[in-house]
Amino acid sequence: MRKNKKRFYTILIENYIAFTLVIVLSIICISSLSSYRIRKILSEPRVKELSDYASIISENEINDLDENHINKLVGRHGSIQILNKNNKIIFESKNKIGKRVFTKKEVSYIPNYYDDPYIDIQRYVNDNNEKNISVSITYYGDEDNIQNKIYVMDEYLNLIYSNTSDKIKSFTDMEFKYLCGIYPKGYEIRKYKFYDKNNEPMTLLIYRPYISSKIIKKIDYTNILSFLGFILIYIVLIIIFIVWLNYKVKKPINILNEAIVEFKNGKRQNYLEYDGPQEFCDICDSFNDMSKKLYDSEQKRKKLEEDKQQMLADISHDLKTPITVIKGYSKAICDNLVDEDEIDQYLMTINRKADDLDELINTFHEYSKMDHPNYNFKFEKTDICEFTRIYLAQKYEELYLSGVAIEVDIPEEIIYCSIDKLQIKRVFDNLVSNAQKHNKNQISILFRVEKYEDKVKINIADNGYGIPEEIKNEIFDPFVVGEKSRTKKGSGLGLAISKKIIEAHKGSIKLVKPEENYNTEFEILLINELK
Repeated sequence: MRKNKKRFYTILIENYIAFTLVIVLSIICISSLSSYRIRKILSEPRVKELSDYASIISENEINDLDENHINKLVGRHGSIQILNKNNKIIFESKNKIGKRVFTKKEVSYIPNYYDDPYIDIQRYVNDNNEKNISVSITYYGDEDNIQNKIYVMDEYLNLIYSNTSDKIKSFTDMEFKYLCGIYPKGYEIRKYKFYDKNNEPMTLLIYRPYISSKIIKKIDYTNILSFLGFILIYIVLIIIFIVWLNYKVKKPINILNEAIVEFKNGKRQNYLEYDGPQEFCDICDSFNDMSKKLYDSEQKRKKLEEDKQQMLADISHDLKTPITVIKGYSKAICDNLVDEDEIDQYLMTINRKADDLDELINTFHEYSKMDHPNYNFKFEKTDICEFTRIYLAQKYEELYLSGVAIEVDIPEEIIYCSIDKLQIKRVFDNLVSNAQKHNKNQISILFRVEKYEDKVKINIADNGYGIPEEIKNEIFDPFVVGEKSRTKKGSGLGLAISKKIIEAHKGSIKLVKPEENYNTEFEILLINELK
């Protein structure tokens, strides 16, 4: 028995999820590589690592700093300066922007590294026709922590107004440049405060290059490569998914197609073996069932054809014997070959054979018309116990004169069945008649009626010779006569007709193991009708 398989849609979902995960992982990997590449292009200095590294020494040990390590932390295009508490440059990295001493004010106007202030510079002429400069610096933090510094000065950088507490009267050119964010060409400056190992304050000045058109082109090129890489990976994954799906679907279809072609070419017992998704296993199982049923149907058709030919041969044989006797005897009489005192005997033989012939023809006709779709049974609700008692009462004298003893076991209760009385009587007649024909006198026949679950069970048994083992399995087949029967009497259609009648009642009849003191026993099951 095949164990439960995954459904095809389950496999599709699982693979689609796997496909999606691979896509997501690809996006993450490509994005990480792209970000790494862009960071490398932009060369963002690693400020925290720089300050942590510089803080492990003192001002006197500043030359002990590893410049190669510093340069790695600064980046390809950046530069740093470390100022002591007096704002003197004590260390400068590879790309030297210029060496000078910063004033305290200059350093104070350089924005902190993590600040990104918005600077607005306005030049205008006041009412006295004097040129003034307005500098507004806005620092964005939390919604409740937005700071704005305003400086108004004349054209000579003398301070006219400020909303800060700075006690200054004028600005130098460098102070004004740092205040307005005007830095050395190609760079912007940020500061970062930290302490050395002696807890002395130091300032780290970070020079970052402005994003030029060349850098933008490199970033754009990196983004394009990332996008193309993703498209390539996506296409490859789509191809893999399509190939896998094609394999999963095409394989069972090819197996099924080959089996159908072989079946068309006459190979009937061709059963598929496939181990895959449940739906395709079900299709293969259905094909196997269809193939088996068609094969069985073909075998039954061949058997029916053989039975038909055998039936025609048996009918011909059964009709030929009495006809031959009738023709022979009648010709002998016509040719005056029979003595006067034997003519009556010949005529009686002819009459008897004519009766046998009539009985055979009637039996053949009855058997054949039962297969006709217009053959109707007249069912009526009947107490089967009472019906059986009446039948045996009517049959009693005939059986008694034939030396047949009747044993009856019928309950007194009422058990209803929907039956065609005439046809059920025919079944009883066939079984009783067979017991009489194929056994010597002084036999005993048992009739037992009883409820059996939702059915009625009728057992009819006799203590005659019994049925040979070699024909028990085909006892209900038509024309089981001659050497296959207990004697050569009868047409061999009685039990075949009985089976058709019982099956028309949606019941069953079979040969069962006889109970003690009996050698042959038939069991009939009919549907028990409720009151």
